This record gives sequence, C-alpha cells and structure tokens, in this order.
Amino acid sequence: MQNQPGFQQVYSQNRANGRYVIEIALDQYSDIFNEWDPAPFKRRDLDPYLQQYLEESSDEIPLRYPLEICFQLPQKSRDRPLEKTVCDGFQNCLAFRLYLLSQEQQRLNRCVLLFVLAGFSLIGSATLFRDRLGETILISTLVEGAVVSGWVFLWEAVSLIIFKKRELRHRYRSYQRLQQAPIIFAELPPDA
Repeated sequence: MQNQPGFQQVYSQNRANGRYVIEIALDQYSDIFNEWDPAPFKRRDLDPYLQQYLEESSDEIPLRYPLEICFQLPQKSRDRPLEKTVCDGFQNCLAFRLYLLSQEQQRLNRCVLLFVLAGFSLIGSATLFRDRLGETILISTLVEGAVVSGWVFLWEAVSLIIFKKRELRHRYRSYQRLQQAPIIFAELPPDA
C-alpha cells in the first residue's frame, strides 16, 4: 500500500465520483437534528455533536477535495419520502449558517473600517496638535496617549484582518463545501 496522507486512511473515497465520504451512523433520522428544537425537520437546527463532527471532518479533508455525506441507518428502516425532508432541513440549516457567517464578516469589515479611521484620526490629531498646544506635561501625556491609542486601533484592525477574517473565511468555505456535498442514505451492513 502506498504511503497516503492521514485523511485518506480514515475517510473512504467514492470511486465513481472521486468524493471523500463522511460516514455517519444513525439510529433514526431525527438523530441528525437537535433533539431540543421542536421545529419540523425543514427548520430544525443540526445536532451539536453532528455539527462538530462535520466541521472537524471537513477540516481534516483538504478543501481541494470534494465531499459526500453518507447517513447510514439500521436495516429496513429507510423512509425515502422522509429522506427528502431531512435533506431539505439539512440544507436549510447549512444555508442559515452561511448567512450568519456572512453577517459576521460584514460586522468584522465595519469594525476594521472603524478601527482604521479611529487610529488614523488619533495619530493625525496628535501630530497636528503636538506643535500647536505647547509643551506641558499634561499636553505631552495626552498627545502621546493619542498616538499610542491610534497605533492600538490600527494594530487591532490588522489583527482582525489577518487572524479573525482568515478564520471566518475558512469556516465559510467549509460550510459551503458541506452544503454542496451530496447527501446519501444507506443501510448499515447486517453485521454492524
């Protein structure tokens, strides 16, 4: 056997379409959704453990590889009409997560803009007023405080762009990939 990356040893690959399969064994269809959410399947939130498992599995398989989600049910328990409803609910939940992530990205962009404007305003004001206000300890302290505060605002903007925005973009792409993954229902083998 060739020396394969770790994820290829854990996740099977569908030879027909080249997608890596995230397999989830269920006792019943309702295991996909949060048991505390009383909404119908089409509007119900995902089970938190399933959501975490899907996120972690998606992170383990590099983004360049497409996915397929396979829900496995006990023998003779499949209900094909219910599977359509479950798929719709699953897709709705992922679409809502993508919406929330895009809202968070917009809020982050507004914060970055605000921090940049505040930083440059404080540094610019301190530079302009440094020579005009005279040299007293209080004025000097205020001017230096404004410069330091300006740099703190600018650093926070850079930090949000480099770290937080990157993390949000990764989560967004991960959820997009999960949303685009075909959902397959199968029966568990009799000996499982």
